[in-house]
Amino acid sequence: MGPLVNRRFRYWWIFLIRGLLFLLLGVYMLASPADSFAALGFLLGFIVLLAGIGELARIISDRDAASRGWHLILGIIDVLLGIMLIGHLAASELVLRIIVGAWFLFRGLSMLSFSSLTGRSWTLVAGGILIVLFALLILFNPVFGAVTIVLWTGFALIITGIFNIWLGFLLK
Repeated sequence: MGPLVNRRFRYWWIFLIRGLLFLLLGVYMLASPADSFAALGFLLGFIVLLAGIGELARIISDRDAASRGWHLILGIIDVLLGIMLIGHLAASELVLRIIVGAWFLFRGLSMLSFSSLTGRSWTLVAGGILIVLFALLILFNPVFGAVTIVLWTGFALIITGIFNIWLGFLLK
């Protein structure tokens, strides 16, 4: 334990509770992937809606901005899109898969382009090809995409929960 950890930290239990909640949510996601994917789709719609509301609030508070019209349009689009995604879970699940799949596709293509800078390293080429294939599976196979997103999110929540619990005990 390093000198940066203050052993008299009063709110150590917050990390413990947060860690337990992350851990339980991660286990739930792994045990119930279909419900979890629907919840992630709803959450995506909710985040887009909040982003739109934030954009509109910015326009009200910042009357001098030269780009108010542009932010007004973005805010309205985000609010409408958020409402649509919340109201139509199938659409939000599709958008979620497209976002994650596109992100992996760009990562794989970028790894392939970096491989040319390193003299065509076979490991980077193989990694890039695998990531592109993984991305295509997420994009074009709905079941694979949904299960993949839920599994990785569940594992990430479990790991986050374990480390928050550990931090809580360190701070106690």
